[in-house]
Amino acid sequence: MWKKMTALVLTLALMPAAAFAAPAQKAEIKVAYNQKAIQFPDQKPVILNSRTLVPIRPIAESLGFTVGWNEKTRTVTINKGTSNVSLVVSQKIAKRNGETITLDVPAQILNQRTVVPVRFIAEALNYKVDWEQASQTVKISDNPVAQTPATQQPQEQTNTQPAAEPVNKAALIDEDSIMATSFNIVGVVGAYHIEGTVSDETDKVTVEFDGKTYEVNLNDDGEFELDLNGDPDIEDFTIKAVADGAEDVFSGTFEVRD
Repeated sequence: MWKKMTALVLTLALMPAAAFAAPAQKAEIKVAYNQKAIQFPDQKPVILNSRTLVPIRPIAESLGFTVGWNEKTRTVTINKGTSNVSLVVSQKIAKRNGETITLDVPAQILNQRTVVPVRFIAEALNYKVDWEQASQTVKISDNPVAQTPATQQPQEQTNTQPAAEPVNKAALIDEDSIMATSFNIVGVVGAYHIEGTVSDETDKVTVEFDGKTYEVNLNDDGEFELDLNGDPDIEDFTIKAVADGAEDVFSGTFEVRD
C-alpha cells in the first residue's frame, strides 16, 4: 500500500502545473455607443470566419431605431425617422432607403437572434465604428453632421484680383523612403501606417486619406510617421509637402499585411 501511495505522489509531483490549470477563457467582445456599454441579454457578439457579428436588435434600439421582423420572409426592418433599412437573413445585401448595400458576410440566426457584421452598423445605419484591441470593444459613435453653408445672395462680378500663380514643383519627398502598410482588425476596421522622409527645407506635410486631410508632425531630420484607423477597404493615399511656396506630391497604395 505504501509503495502504491509513494508512486502516486511522485507521479503527481512530476506532472506539469499546466495540466491542472483551468482552460483559458476567450475575452468577451463588448460593444459601446458613445462610450456607454450596450447590454446583450442572451446572444453575445461573436467572431466567425474573422468577422465580428453582433445581435442587431439591442444595438439598433440603443441607437434609437425601431426593429421589425417578418417570420415568413425572414426579413429584418430597421426604421428611424425617414431612414429605412431592411435585410434578409442569409443574404449578403441590404436596402437603405432603396439603395443596395453589400455585406461582407450575410445576416445569420444564432440562438433565435439575428446577428449582422458590425460593419453593417457603419454602412447601413451611418455611424462611425472603431475597434479597441486592448479591451476587445467595438466602439460606435455618431458621425459628425456636415455643416450646411449659409445661402449667399448672388453678387455682381467685381473680382479684379489677378489669377493665382501656378504652384512651383520641387523635389521635397524622398519617394524611396515612403512605406505604407495596412491590416484588417477582425473585419471591423482597418489600421493604416505611413512613414517616410522629406527634405529638411519642408515647412509642412499633409496626408490625404479616405477623403480627409491630416497634418503630419515632422522630426528635425525630416522623418515622419502617421497611424490612422478607417474602413478596411481603403487602398490609396496622397502625401503633399510644401516649402516656401513650392510643393511636392506623392500618391501611393497601401501594402496589405496579415
